[in-house]
Amino acid sequence: LLLFGSEEQKRYYLPRIIAGDDIWCQGYSEPNAGSDLSNIGLKAELDGDEWVLNGQKIWTSAGHLATHIFTLARTDATVAKHKGISFMLVDMRQPGIEVRPIKMISGESEFNEVFYTDVRVPKDNVVGGVNNGWAIAMALLGFERGEAAATGPIRYEAEFDRLVALATERGVINDPRIRQRLAWCYTKVQIMKYLGRRTLTKFLAGHHPGPDGAVSKLYWSEYHTKSTELAIDIMGMDAMIPVGRKPSTAFQTDDPGAANSSMSWAMTFLNARAGTIYAGSSQIQRNIIGELVLGLPKEPKPN
Repeated sequence: LLLFGSEEQKRYYLPRIIAGDDIWCQGYSEPNAGSDLSNIGLKAELDGDEWVLNGQKIWTSAGHLATHIFTLARTDATVAKHKGISFMLVDMRQPGIEVRPIKMISGESEFNEVFYTDVRVPKDNVVGGVNNGWAIAMALLGFERGEAAATGPIRYEAEFDRLVALATERGVINDPRIRQRLAWCYTKVQIMKYLGRRTLTKFLAGHHPGPDGAVSKLYWSEYHTKSTELAIDIMGMDAMIPVGRKPSTAFQTDDPGAANSSMSWAMTFLNARAGTIYAGSSQIQRNIIGELVLGLPKEPKPN
């Protein structure tokens, strides 16, 4: 909104976001539009001073808690896929919105399906102009990945300290195989920290996050699958019957200083697999890095 919103949108929504009066979730993915996000089919048709939305979103994080959802909608089906999309601000507190939780492998339901049936949106609730939603959506993803690059290393460094403490508690800290894997994790977290500092430095220099954010997203998500595997190996059979406190979040790490319970590590291990998928899968991140950062030839498309 700060970059692309109208003055009226900024005046109305930004104070409410800061105050916590409005809680937002992201309406991007659909059953037929995941990695190929431009394939979205949720339809928006103008009816007087309102848009009427019909369709479905999926994998909507915290959709069951949100009051609003920023929604990518198809506003023109006659142009190229990327060009007929608009970015809309939708109030979820209306009869046409139905939220259905999706149970994850951890047993939690942080993701949801969201169904739109004749959902009405004021005409002026389009950000960045009609049919210009793709640019807004990509800028938003850049901020999401850029923010994670800047702040994530702090959490991963704290998690590494917990991992060392876990190995100590379990009496395997002197096992050369465990020490080798801990050393690998340490070097990865240090590299992640310097990537984060580079991101912050570029922010300070006025650089808005873009395709380069894919580097950090790919890095931390793939790292986390390996570091949590190590935690499970350290716990051994105890990891098969998790007990204790659950992680505070289904995304990335548990809280710094959290107790080294088998429940904390086992659930984080399961959730780490999703990290290579949400916010753009690892395969998509590699495509972005290859094509938009390194300038390699684009992947051939079947159509």
